[in-house]
Amino acid sequence: MNTTCPICGKAVDPLRSRHVGVRAGKVVAYCSAEHAREAETKPTMMPVEPAKPRTPAGGVPKITVPLDSGPVIEIIHEPASGVVTSARKDATPVPTKGKGAKPVDVTAQGGKKRDDTTLKKWTVEDDDAIPDPDRSGIRISDFEERRQRELSQPVRMKGSRGLLVVAIVLVLGAGAFGVYRFVLSKPAATRSTQAPPVTRDATAEAPADAAAIEKPSPGAAVKQAVKVLQTNLVSESPRVQRMAAAALARTHDKAAIDLLAAAMAKETVEVAKLELAYVLARAGDERGHAALVTGLGSGRRDVKLEAGRRLAQLGDAKAAPVLQSYLEVSQLRLGAAEQLAYLQDKQALAALDAIRADAKTSRDERARATIALGIAGRKDVIPDLQALLKDSHFNAFAASALAQLGDPTARAVLAEQLAVPSLRVEAARALRRLDPQLDPAPLLVDLVDALASNKDTDQVQIAESILLLAGDLAWSERP
Repeated sequence: MNTTCPICGKAVDPLRSRHVGVRAGKVVAYCSAEHAREAETKPTMMPVEPAKPRTPAGGVPKITVPLDSGPVIEIIHEPASGVVTSARKDATPVPTKGKGAKPVDVTAQGGKKRDDTTLKKWTVEDDDAIPDPDRSGIRISDFEERRQRELSQPVRMKGSRGLLVVAIVLVLGAGAFGVYRFVLSKPAATRSTQAPPVTRDATAEAPADAAAIEKPSPGAAVKQAVKVLQTNLVSESPRVQRMAAAALARTHDKAAIDLLAAAMAKETVEVAKLELAYVLARAGDERGHAALVTGLGSGRRDVKLEAGRRLAQLGDAKAAPVLQSYLEVSQLRLGAAEQLAYLQDKQALAALDAIRADAKTSRDERARATIALGIAGRKDVIPDLQALLKDSHFNAFAASALAQLGDPTARAVLAEQLAVPSLRVEAARALRRLDPQLDPAPLLVDLVDALASNKDTDQVQIAESILLLAGDLAWSERP
């Protein structure tokens, strides 16, 4: 939609016109640059109607006064980028007060004409972009064209500012390179301390068998394990003390047995007391065995079952009557039969066979019954036990049962379980039961290195595993 030029009334397309201005908050298009400058140099006169008085008064005439448009500001553009940097300092405000107010010629100041020779070197095709020394007010050029020109101009920094930025970049780059070169590029060990160079005697003979040096001897490994357990006997943790004493009691160590006996005397929890009693009885101490037999007569079912289980693991037939009494209880039948399997009890074996044959029993129950039969020495279940080696829930128990039967297929699984803290002790015992003439040297390498663990419970378990693998065969007889 076209508009008209405010000066001559000529039709102008506001979207295509190159000469526009802003008046009363609106963009006004002009037909030419001359008319745009002419409109901007004219003082603005607007009718102002004073406020009506509170008392009625008729015939108040309208008063037309010139409005003060403020100081005249000229925007000067940088030749390179077109960015506005400052207003002209010699701009003179237009006097509007009093009669005969006229716009002031801003080209003169103090009776002298301003030198505008610096503007002559600006030669651009758009005459609207050239500052006019003979005009006053603010010139508004075509916004879109000016925007395109400013975007096309390269960004330039002034000399001093550019040098400062370059210097800062160089300093930061040098500092980053120094940190990487002298700190980050070196290994962690060499950043803290630099070890002195090691000098070797060129005449010294190389060891004949390097592998023999890397593998600890069974005797040395046992001594190191005993030392670790003795150290943990005086641990600040009572739990760690009991664990270390239980492991060391396999060797019939007097200090360990005394610690266990004292702990059993102070223990107030019946089931925990029976656990200490079993460790003492396994070490040959009669006090532990007596405490287990006493537990069989307890009025509490959990105490009686625990005492019977521990006596069965020791191979004591005194546990049979108590455990057999629970074979008729459906919820306890499988658990009682599993413990009686250590005694190869006939009633228990029949119950286990019945569980395996019952289609209503779960897969887990059949697996437990199969493992118990293997512990009892039933070789007919070896194929089923070998199949359970692939089951992550039962492979540890199946491997132990196969070791009890002398089946070598369990060896690989048991060797892997030496690296599992919760399984390594029983795995070491099963490996030794599987092969009493076992050469433990290959298995001891990782275990001896692991003795340096910062976790005390791991140290105790690893040390006990070493005793079972490389110590006296009798130490691995009982779980």
